[in-house]
Amino acid sequence: MSKWTRVSLVAVIVVSFVMGMSGTAAGQQAQAGADKVINQAAIQRSLAVQAELARIEANKEAFIDELFGRWAPYLDPLVYDLWGSLKPVAMAATPWRLLGASLTTDFESGVRVLRGVVGPGWYVSAYIEGREPVLGSGTMHAQSGVPDVGADALGDPQSSLVFKPIAPCRMVDTRESGARTGILTAGSTRAFDLSAIGLTRGQGGQASCPGLPTYNPKAWAVNITVVGYTENGHLTVWPFASSKPATSFLNFSSTAYAVANAGTVTGLLGGIDSINVSAFAPTHVIIDVMGYYEEATGFAGGAVTSLVGPIQELAANTNSYILGAACPAGTVIIGGQAYTGFGTLHLTDHRIVPGKMWSEWVANTHTYAEVIRVYSTCMDIQ
Repeated sequence: MSKWTRVSLVAVIVVSFVMGMSGTAAGQQAQAGADKVINQAAIQRSLAVQAELARIEANKEAFIDELFGRWAPYLDPLVYDLWGSLKPVAMAATPWRLLGASLTTDFESGVRVLRGVVGPGWYVSAYIEGREPVLGSGTMHAQSGVPDVGADALGDPQSSLVFKPIAPCRMVDTRESGARTGILTAGSTRAFDLSAIGLTRGQGGQASCPGLPTYNPKAWAVNITVVGYTENGHLTVWPFASSKPATSFLNFSSTAYAVANAGTVTGLLGGIDSINVSAFAPTHVIIDVMGYYEEATGFAGGAVTSLVGPIQELAANTNSYILGAACPAGTVIIGGQAYTGFGTLHLTDHRIVPGKMWSEWVANTHTYAEVIRVYSTCMDIQ
């Protein structure tokens, strides 16, 4: 997925590089010296990231449709619902989060970034530095010297789930009318959607259900009841678009009017539907949802990304505040650093423009003009 976004970013990099080469001869000479200190390619990728953020800010919906259009060829449209269930999640995301999602390399990682499970800076900083993202690696960030952190405090950063309870809601009742109602015949399989979109699929449930997510999460807490059967049988429940297991969720006997069982069932993250249900003997099925499980939408410490400010030339024997880049929404400024071409400048003061960017008070005591770049170090926040 990310290769398509990186193509668009490369185009921005080329333009930025050409523009960056303009200026005075002194500026060009000083910048040549700065190349020894900071990777020029990383500078151009940082500028490209900022240009892409501005493009997203200008038309978020167009970027989302473009992003989903790049994902769609790799996803079975009969299994995954991009525009219906995930677009509301994407529309609520910041441009920073959308950019991070576009730089992931698989669908599930993209969804995790969109939902706030993982900070987008893990992927944006990796792109700028030309490396593969490593979540919670415990390594030191190349620009800031700040440790990379991001381990989920609940346990495994890749799989920990938390329970989101809701008021019990009847999502399925096959005794009622609708496209997905009617008795399940023996050996048949029927798909059901337990997300908010399932309320419109004719499953015989309630008309509304506060607290349901618009997308399908990884698992559900349900109470399933069978009724209207005349034979002994059992019910099998498993994730949509997966292979049917050789286990039962509940067993029923013709001597009992109705049988119910509460438990956790696995769903399909981002899927069109949540679960498949199969009956060994003809029966009606009622499904009440009591909550769902998903990865925690927060992270222990955020990824750190260094964003370069505009190139500035400081004349000989002058001084000035030099600004880094503005930290985007969804991040907070935590520090910064200045880079130059020749010798050592006098950095007599530095400060944080509240919530925005890093600035350095630079005194150029040289007899020649000096080219300065200042980085703002931005940390993901939730």
